[in-house]
Parts: sequence; C-alpha cells; structure tokens
Amino acid sequence: MEYATRTIYSEYAALKTTLGIIEVKKKWPRDPLTDQSDRLLIVIEAKEEPFWTVKHYQVGQEKIILHLVSDSMMDRWILMNENRRAIHWIEDGMVLFERNTFLLDLRQRLRNFSNDEQRLQLSLAFAKLLRRFEDGRSLFLQEEHQDAFTQIHHALTHLARLSVLEAGIHPEIVLWKQVRTLDLEIYKLHEELVSGQESLEQRIHLVIIGIEHLIQSKVLPGTLLLLQTMQQRDEPWPFSELMEHPNLQALKVDLGSIVGFLVRKGYVRSVARPTKGVGVEAIAYEIA
Repeated sequence: MEYATRTIYSEYAALKTTLGIIEVKKKWPRDPLTDQSDRLLIVIEAKEEPFWTVKHYQVGQEKIILHLVSDSMMDRWILMNENRRAIHWIEDGMVLFERNTFLLDLRQRLRNFSNDEQRLQLSLAFAKLLRRFEDGRSLFLQEEHQDAFTQIHHALTHLARLSVLEAGIHPEIVLWKQVRTLDLEIYKLHEELVSGQESLEQRIHLVIIGIEHLIQSKVLPGTLLLLQTMQQRDEPWPFSELMEHPNLQALKVDLGSIVGFLVRKGYVRSVARPTKGVGVEAIAYEIA
C-alpha cells in the first residue's frame, strides 16, 4: 500500500513547483478530515493564482484522494478561514516531501499569528457575528422562532470564533471544545440555546440578551482593522472608498453592517456633504 501511495504522489515530488506533500490517514470510519477516504494526499504547488483540484484513486480496497492546491489558495484558506480542515491537514498530517522548510514554516505560521492576519480574521468573525445576530433578532421579533434559532446559533458560533482568535489560536473543527477551555461564558450560552429547559422562545431571548452584552467586549478587536484604516487620513471616508480600500477587501460583503454598528454605538459618525442635486447630501464617515 505504501508503494502504491508513493506511485500516486511521486510524479509531483519530482516537479520543481511542488513545495510540500502531506498524507493524512483516516482515524475512524467515514472520517470527514479525509473526505471519507482511507488516505488523503495534499500536494502544495507554487502558483500565483489560487488553484485547487481533487483526484480520486482506488488501490486495492483503499480509497485515496489527492488534493492539488496552490500555495496562494492555501494562504487564502488559512487567512480567510475558508477551509478549516486545512488547519488539521497541516498540523496533523505526515510530511512525505518538503522543499526547503516550506511545511515547517507553514506550521510555525499557524502557531504564531502575525498581527495583520489576526486583525483580519477578527474582523471577519465580528462582521459575520453582527450580520447573523441582526438577522436572528429581527426574525425573533417577527416570532419566526425556528429561523431565529438558526441565525442566533450561527451568531454564537462566530462569537466563539472571535474568542478563540483573540487568544491567538486558529479556530478548529472542534470549536466548542476549544471554547469550553477559553471562554466558559460563551460556552454556557451555547448550552442554554441548544439544551436549556425553557421553551425555544425563552432560550432564544436569553441568548440574544447574552450576545448583546458580549458583543460590547468584542468591538475593539473586531473593528480594529477598519478603525486603523480610517485613521490613515483626516478627511471623512465615503463608503465606496472604504469598500475599495485594499485592507478591507475581505470585508466588502459585511462592511455596511460594521459601519452601521459603529455609528449606532458612537465610535464613528456620519458627515453630510452637499451634492449637485438639490436637497441631496452624500454621507461620509469619520472616527468620532
């Protein structure tokens, strides 16, 4: 079997563009970390453009899945947290091939956040927290309790991720195991929502109150990237210019939620500017 596996990845090890090859073996039947296969091979290649493709193989009774992924895509998975399984692949996988110290450096990067990476991930988690919380609260007020539950549960998950990220750790697939150790208050809110003895309506209401309280403690870490960007100049920012700023590209979808929240809470103020249209003013934003 080892020989057959080597046959699959050896052609990639011979390529100058290959930076590293990792093998992950399943730990239990239908293991999601290995795409429910017996073995997973991850080949990381040096390519400027994000690239990812998957190939399936059968060797005897074993199913082997090969992921071909560019280093730029792997960076995106880590930075944007788009594929949390990749964290486990890198941390727990067996190194089959490595060019220079690529995989060693990648593992060190996972264990030691750079300030820029941490600020971006905190901002992304905070933006998603706000969006889900606002949607959930709105649905709750409309007495759509089943849908409100879904949104509030998602909001709690993003709140939990924020807490883990604040500790300088990447959130994992076993998120609530991490949170139980790092932030018991959030963990208990989750327990209340999913297994409390009150009615569904009462549980959602209690958790909404709890999240509202906890959001206040996450404002600075969750909005630091935006506020630091706004401090780069003295002039107020039209919203369109904030959207196009290189630092904020990853936040485009939820940027309106963050800015609106900061205005309501008094961290940012809106500034009206006259336009050519009679009675029409353009709105820009500055730090209060």
